[in-house]
Parts: sequence; structure tokens; C-alpha cells
Amino acid sequence: MAKTIEITSFTQVSPDSFRATGSVEGKAFVAQTILWGPKGQREPIFKVFEASEDGETHLKMAASSFNRGERISIARRLKQERLRREAVADVTELTVKELRQLCKERGIAGAHAKGVRKPDLVKLAASA
Repeated sequence: MAKTIEITSFTQVSPDSFRATGSVEGKAFVAQTILWGPKGQREPIFKVFEASEDGETHLKMAASSFNRGERISIARRLKQERLRREAVADVTELTVKELRQLCKERGIAGAHAKGVRKPDLVKLAASA
């Protein structure tokens, strides 16, 4: 069964660090990234943190209110959001010609219409 994940906030703390809050199936969560992977190829991955007496901590599976599937669902959804935001940021740096080409490659109609300006093309390319 698919989990219903709602993201209420998503902020970039530093270039490789993100923080997000939201809820999954009605249970609130806080997630932060850690860098994981081989040296030189580290990528941010999300860890679910929960409120405790010491503040927000990453709890072991036995003590957590989230099961394994919920944790995986949260991490997957937040990674998709991070990648989507990076793609939108990359699109804003393209030229009009490059944006039109990107829209053509993605099969987006209306990129070559008369009166379409760069902000319109950015919205079109980012929406796909």
C-alpha cells in the first residue's frame, strides 16, 4: 500500500545538507540529511528524526514510531523533492535556445509559440 506523505517544509541548510518536516499517514516527522557513500562521491541521504527528551534524535527501529516501510517512503519522497528542486535550479540557468530545445526533447508543446519569453519557458521546462 502506498504511503501518504505530506511535506510541510523543505529547506537547504548548506550545499549538501537539507532539513524537511511533514507527516506520513498522519504521524509527524522531521528528516535531515547525512552524507553517505564512498569518499569523493558522497551523496546526501535522508534520515528520519523523532522528538525525545534530548531534542531530535535518530531512533533505532525498535524504539521508533515509524516502521521500516514508512522510513523508506519518507526518504524516497524527500530525495525526489531534492532532485526536483535541483532540476528547477538548473533550468533557470539555461538560455532561451537551450530551454526551447529541452522542451522539444521532453515533448512539451508551446515552447516555440509567439510571445513566449524566458520565464514562461522556465515554467514549462520545470513542470515536466
